[in-house]
Parts: sequence; C-alpha cells; structure tokens
Amino acid sequence: MRDVSQAMREVLDDLDYSVDWVADLNYDDIPLAQNLLLDAPRFSWDAGSQIQGKGSCTILWDDIFEQSIVPRQIGDLFSPFGAELQVDVIISAGDFRERVSMGRFVLDSVPSAVEYAIQHPHGGRPVVVESTVQLDLADYFLRISRDRFAFPASPKSASMWDEAQRLTGLPVFRSIPDRTLPTAITYDEDRLDALDKVFGPSNAWPALTPNGALTAMPKTWPAPVGRISRVMSAPLEMRSENVYNRVVVEGKNPDPSGPVLRAVVEIRDGYLRVRNRDGSRSPFGGNTYFYQSDMLTTQQQCQAYAEELLPQVSRIRSVTRRLVEPFNPLRELGDVYVFADPTRGGEESTVRVRGIEHSGAQTVTTVEVKA
Repeated sequence: MRDVSQAMREVLDDLDYSVDWVADLNYDDIPLAQNLLLDAPRFSWDAGSQIQGKGSCTILWDDIFEQSIVPRQIGDLFSPFGAELQVDVIISAGDFRERVSMGRFVLDSVPSAVEYAIQHPHGGRPVVVESTVQLDLADYFLRISRDRFAFPASPKSASMWDEAQRLTGLPVFRSIPDRTLPTAITYDEDRLDALDKVFGPSNAWPALTPNGALTAMPKTWPAPVGRISRVMSAPLEMRSENVYNRVVVEGKNPDPSGPVLRAVVEIRDGYLRVRNRDGSRSPFGGNTYFYQSDMLTTQQQCQAYAEELLPQVSRIRSVTRRLVEPFNPLRELGDVYVFADPTRGGEESTVRVRGIEHSGAQTVTTVEVKA
C-alpha cells in the first residue's frame, strides 16, 4: 500500500475529495516541465505481465511564448525517445492537499498530436496558442525488455540484489533478504526473463516502486495491510486458462553429457484430472504449466519442485473478484486486504491485489481470493 499520511487515509475514508492528475517531465534526470495537468488519465497495473504498469493521458499546453509541444523529431520535448513522466495525483478536501506518487513511466508513443493556431494580428506566420499531445506510457520494464542481450550471458555478481541492479541499471529497494546466486545460471536474450531467474530462488518476482526503483514482491502472502469494505460492485470471476493440471519442471544438468533433467507431475483424479481411467481425454483436458531453472541440478530437485508447484497452480489463481470502488490511489500490486463483501452481509475473505485500473472517478481492483 502506498505510503501516505494518516490525514490522507481519513480523507479517503470520508469519500469527499477532489482528484487532480499531474506529472513532471524528465529526460536523463533533468526536469523539463513540472506540474503538467493530465487530461483523460487511464492507468493500470497487472501483476501477471512482465511490463506491469501502463497508461495513457493527454497533455494540454497553453504557452505564452507561442511554442508548440507537438514533437516532430527525436529530441523534441515530448518525443518518445527517452523522456519520462513522474505521474502523481493530488488529493484535495477543504484545506487538505497531499500529492501521492503513482509511478514513473517511459513515453512509449505519441498516437495523436494537435496544434491550435490563430492568424498573427500583424500578418506573418500563424501563432500557436495551444497544443495537445496524447501519450501512451509504460513502466521502466518496457525499456529493460527492449535492451536484449546480444548473446547468452551469465551473472557477474554473486549477490542477487547487485546482479538485479546490474541487469536493469535501476536503483534497488531491498524488500527481501539478499542471497547468493549460483554460477550455473545462463541468460538468453530477454533481460526480464533473466531478472525472473535472479529472483526466482527467493520465491519472488520483480516489481517497481512508484518512484521507479526496482524491488521484489514475495509470492507468499504477507499479512493484510488494511480492509476493503466500501465497494460499488464486486463481481466474481472464475477463469480456466490459468488453472493447470500438469506441471513440467526442467533443470540443468551440471554434466553437459548427462541426461536432461525433467520432471512431470499431473492430477489424475477429480474434476481437474488430465485423463480418464481408461486413458481417454477428461472433460477438462490437459493444461500444462512449464517451469525451467538452472538452479535445479538433480532429478530429485526437479521432481520435488514439480510436486510443490502442482497444488499451487491448480488452485491459487482460479477465483478472482473485480472490486469497483471510488477512486483510491493507495492500492498496489501484491497488497493483501481483508475484504468485507457487502453483497453477502459483510462476509470476510482474504484477498491479494493482482491488477489495478484507475479511470475517471473509479478504481477497479482485481483481487485473488485466498483458497
């Protein structure tokens, strides 16, 4: 949950506040424009995506110096070649005013840019009185995903956090203990895949703080950070695509001439059985979850990890809720809450945030229901 003052929490509980989205434009850590008002902001985060944070907005520019912000070449003010937006929201209520950091985003594209001009009163070229640019944005993981390895590589540090910092070039917030990396890891082309390999042994996945620092999100559920009770709707979703009944785990044999290390485990009974007793396809069929790790160096390790994974992937992601509530900037991926379901008389369940969407006056939080 985002770090805000107690006064802010009380204002959000009262549901009587105004919201303004603002941003600072930076290039190479140099401020180019500050306190830009964002029109039609739409921002979302998805824990299941490698590039977790995405957004779009429109910048309105009324310049007394009659300058346009419509980009025409690389290096122009809003050209999507390295420029960044630090996106925040300002919550106001009476005399109260607080700015909340929402995320650091890379300019990905400018799908639309328009100038509004009037004829110069003394002749000559038209004068630009206003310009607008529409921006598509993505978090820092976009830039990391583009920077692929030219050839296979290996870790250059034994420290998990030092290696993560080297791979991304980002400052790090050490949210979990450091650990020693094995030398057997091999990176292919994708840096984000390499980052997954670095954090995988700690049972965590990479994430970003609202200010753009690299951190890690434990896969195990932490203690609840709060309570959600004021929702406008909370439809239940049950999807089959992320429910698996077979797990294949592949390790790396330290002996290059040795056999391939691969373990396969599957569900053989019940609704999620892979096949019927006579060998025919079951009603659900098969859905296989693949996992590969260079740190699994024996067949026994692969088998044990496959047996550990199967109950997780066959249950944990099967039921989600979409909680529609008044705009709330505090929600973050990985947060755990106690949810009091108003549609069932306040019945409580423990949920974890898997997705967030901010649009207009609403926040839609997709949560996973603890089994």
